[in-house]
Amino acid sequence: MERSTYTVTHHGLLIGLYGKTLEEHLGEYGLDIFANAIMRYAHERGQRMRKRAVRDGRRLDHETFLSYGELQIPSNPDDYSIGSESPVYTLCCHRCMWQESWVRYGLERYGALYCRYVDLHLIQGFHPDLAMITRSALGLGDSCCTFSYVGYYQTPQSRQRIAAVKKELAGQYTKDFLYHCGHLVSSFHTCISDILGEETASLITSRTARDFDTYTKDGYSKDILAEAQQDFSEI
Repeated sequence: MERSTYTVTHHGLLIGLYGKTLEEHLGEYGLDIFANAIMRYAHERGQRMRKRAVRDGRRLDHETFLSYGELQIPSNPDDYSIGSESPVYTLCCHRCMWQESWVRYGLERYGALYCRYVDLHLIQGFHPDLAMITRSALGLGDSCCTFSYVGYYQTPQSRQRIAAVKKELAGQYTKDFLYHCGHLVSSFHTCISDILGEETASLITSRTARDFDTYTKDGYSKDILAEAQQDFSEI
């Protein structure tokens, strides 16, 4: 498949199916492992952002974090709004394509765990002293996703600096969703293996891949499993 074939919908489906498979195989304990895997995956993404920022000589602060994201998803002007700029910068997301994927496939239960854990561990992978609190989330049944950047307030000057850095980077650090799906498999598989052993991890991953192909009916998992073989700590 072409790399552009893979979308946020596939990423959301993969997240949900890992949670579903773990719960079916291990019950409540499987959901605990699922949460652990989400934290690990997010932390690794944040660490890659940190490495790039350090290499580029940037400060490890909220402004750089907001400039160095790996995700690039289509959005409309109404999808986001600013809840507040001061005393704490709060961003509101009114449409989440991950949530749309979980609803489409009946996997909202597992998406809710992703919403609960991913963002705080993403920013702390970037720097352990930074915090971003998810005060509400569509995946948790709220009307929007609300992200509060603890200890950071935004000014016209900081907005301009972030825009300038994004313009300079020109999207060179964003990754397509085949990459993100591959990283998800790599991180989740390693986490499960560390806790339960390689045999169980292989079973969980193979069942997840099988169900992924059943849902998509396109055999997409082959490329994702191949993508997962790379070293995702490399930048």
